[in-house]
Amino acid sequence: MNPHSGGSAVPVFNCIVHVASAADGTIIARVANLAGIEGRGRSEREALAQAVAAFKAVVSRYHAAGEPIPWLESPARPLPGESERLIAVHL
Repeated sequence: MNPHSGGSAVPVFNCIVHVASAADGTIIARVANLAGIEGRGRSEREALAQAVAAFKAVVSRYHAAGEPIPWLESPARPLPGESERLIAVHL
């Protein structure tokens, strides 16, 4: 926390995303540490933006309710053809 900001610390969560191209050329960004979240787009940037927005919405709901976030105990490993991206998400 910045001692000069006067506010509380902003929580930060790690979003692990696996990115690959589908057969039709669509880019798929699959969140590996929270089940059921992915983004799709014409570019990696678009797919990542969708996946991170969905990740942030889910984590924000759990955090605001004071409930434990259902992290996957062992994050999924990248499948063949996928690249891993590590993204810090601020609520």
